[in-house]
Amino acid sequence: MKFGNLVIAGIVTGSIYAVFAVCVSVWYRVSNILNLAVGDFAMVGALGVDNLYRVKGLPLWAAIVTTLVVVGVFAYLYDQVVLRIALDGREPMEGIVVTFFFTFALSFFIDGVAKMLFGTDVHAAPALWNGASLSWGSLHFERAGLLVLACALIVGGAFWVYIRYTLGGKAMEASGENRIGARIAGIDTRRYRRLIFVGTGVIAAIFGIVESPITGYTYLSGATISLTGFIAAAYGGFRKPGRALVAGLFIGVLEALLGGYVSAEYGDTVLYAILAALVLAWPRGLGFESAVSG
Repeated sequence: MKFGNLVIAGIVTGSIYAVFAVCVSVWYRVSNILNLAVGDFAMVGALGVDNLYRVKGLPLWAAIVTTLVVVGVFAYLYDQVVLRIALDGREPMEGIVVTFFFTFALSFFIDGVAKMLFGTDVHAAPALWNGASLSWGSLHFERAGLLVLACALIVGGAFWVYIRYTLGGKAMEASGENRIGARIAGIDTRRYRRLIFVGTGVIAAIFGIVESPITGYTYLSGATISLTGFIAAAYGGFRKPGRALVAGLFIGVLEALLGGYVSAEYGDTVLYAILAALVLAWPRGLGFESAVSG
C-alpha cells in the first residue's frame, strides 16, 4: 500500500523534526532565547560515537557514554562561561542578540571543531537495532525508524508531563514568563536555564545517535537539523512543546505525501509554499503573532 508506507515514512521524518522542535520550544519557554545550535549537538552525538567506535575501537556502550558526557560537560561550561555573562551580567543582553550572536556563533564553532575532528565525509553511528524491516501486511517498518518514533514520543511526553504536572515544570515556565518576578519569588532561573540547556543538548545528541543510521551525518548536518526544528517549533508558537511535536509530525507526513504523489523533485518547494500560505492565512492560530510579540 503506497499511501500507508508514505505515511509511515513521513511519521519517521516528522519524528526527526518533532524532537528538535521540542528541544527548541522548551529552552525558549524557559529562557526566551532560540537555540540555533541544537542540531549541532545531534551531529556531535552521531559523529562522536562513530569515531570512537569505528576509529578508536571503543565498545559501543563506552562510545555512547563518553560522547554524551562530553556533550553534557561542554553545554554546562558554555552556559557557565558564556550565557551566564551574557544574560546575568551587569548589563544583560536582549534575547535576539543572544540568539544570533551566541547560539548561532556556537553552531559555527561546533561545526568547525567537528570538521577538524571528523572530516567532511558522511558517517553514522552504528544501528542500535539491527535486522530486516518489520512487515504488517503491505506495510513496512524500518527498525531504526521505529526507534526514532519511540524517542520522539518519549521526549515529547516526558517534557509535557514535567511542565504540566511538576513543581519544577511550573517554576521553569515562570522563569520564561517573568524572570525578575520568578527571582523575587525565590525561583533560581539560572539553574533552570542551565538544566534545560544541558538537558536538551544531551537529548539532541542521543537522538543523533539513534537517527543517524537512517540519514547519515556530516559536520554541516547540524545547521539543517536546527532549521527544521526551528520551523516546526514556530508552528507550535515556540512556547508549546506539545504543539511543536504535532507540527513536526504533520510536516514530515505532508512532505512524504507531496514527494510520493506530487513530485519527488519539487516536493520540498511545494511543502514550503504550503507552510508559508498557512502562516499568512492563520498566523494567530498557529502562534506566530504571539511568538513575535512575546
